[in-house]
Amino acid sequence: MKVKSVLIGLTIAGAVSLAGCMSGDDGAGGWPATKVALAQVERVEAPRAFYGVGELEAARQVALASETAGRITRIVFTSGQRVKQGELLVQLNDAPEQAERLRLQAQLSNAETVLARTRKLLADKVATQEQFDHARAARDMAQGELRGIEAVIAQKAIRAPFAGVIGIRRVHEGQYLNAGDEIASLVDSGTINVNFSLDEQAVPHLEPGQPVEVQVDAWPERRFEAQVTAIDSLVGASRTLRVQASLPNPESLLHAGMFAKVRVLRQQPSLVFAVPETAVTYTAYGQTVFVAEALEAQGMTVRRVAVKTGERWDGRVEIISGLKEGDRVVVSGQIKLSDGMSVEPVAGDALQGAPTSYHADMAQEQAT
Repeated sequence: MKVKSVLIGLTIAGAVSLAGCMSGDDGAGGWPATKVALAQVERVEAPRAFYGVGELEAARQVALASETAGRITRIVFTSGQRVKQGELLVQLNDAPEQAERLRLQAQLSNAETVLARTRKLLADKVATQEQFDHARAARDMAQGELRGIEAVIAQKAIRAPFAGVIGIRRVHEGQYLNAGDEIASLVDSGTINVNFSLDEQAVPHLEPGQPVEVQVDAWPERRFEAQVTAIDSLVGASRTLRVQASLPNPESLLHAGMFAKVRVLRQQPSLVFAVPETAVTYTAYGQTVFVAEALEAQGMTVRRVAVKTGERWDGRVEIISGLKEGDRVVVSGQIKLSDGMSVEPVAGDALQGAPTSYHADMAQEQAT
């Protein structure tokens, strides 16, 4: 009986101890307060911007091709070479045309001699006006035929239309080239154009000269500064507007064809409510945040609040509705929270590793 009394006593003592824990001041519901990091809703100046994706294009780029058919007799360039405007690149066989030019030159010379003789005879009243007209027409036709064959000869000497860097050649000496066959690419990348599309809602906020930030995967840490140079006058079937921006490329870091991420800055930034991005929880039912409130009886508790978000920038997100300036929101640790739970603010944001603006306020309140 004595042992039984001792066991009953221990059981009652354990129950009293547990009840004391459940009714203590550790937080709502008796559970220890969850440690969280807090930040304040602030009114900040948001750099409004439009975002899009596009492709880089050199200000001057072309796929070199032959205008006429012929056998390649000479290739003057090497792949990757920088060439000057008008420099000879490929020579096609033009021996038949050169022979035809000699014949036409002789024909033109004869026609000019006949014309000069007829003009003199017409002045002496020996030749008629009709004979003079025939001689002049024969001279003009011979001149036209000669210019035609010279144009063909010029087509068979393929030259650089502008200065730039020539790409990898696609032809070989002795190869027969058909009209339109590609020889190589020629690119002048001193200036780069960025072609991208924006939603039609951006139309009222776009104008030439507007600043544009460009990022490419090849240089992820760099932001290249461009300016809007052209805005398409037609909105496409997908309700998007094509825009072109240009930027200098003195270091030749950017290449035509690169994929680009584009950020078009609006002219006037605006004041908005903002919180760290980590404060917002995204679900199928919408976006929510946990707001911390100090209650005299229960310490600090949290309340889930539905919010409407806007644009994001530099780790912050715009709050369109649901919060007011000065509200304290949970920025880390909210995965363990539910409505009414007690929380204990920690000295910094566990996700960011930096103090939040809330703790400076708390230190000031405790000092007073």
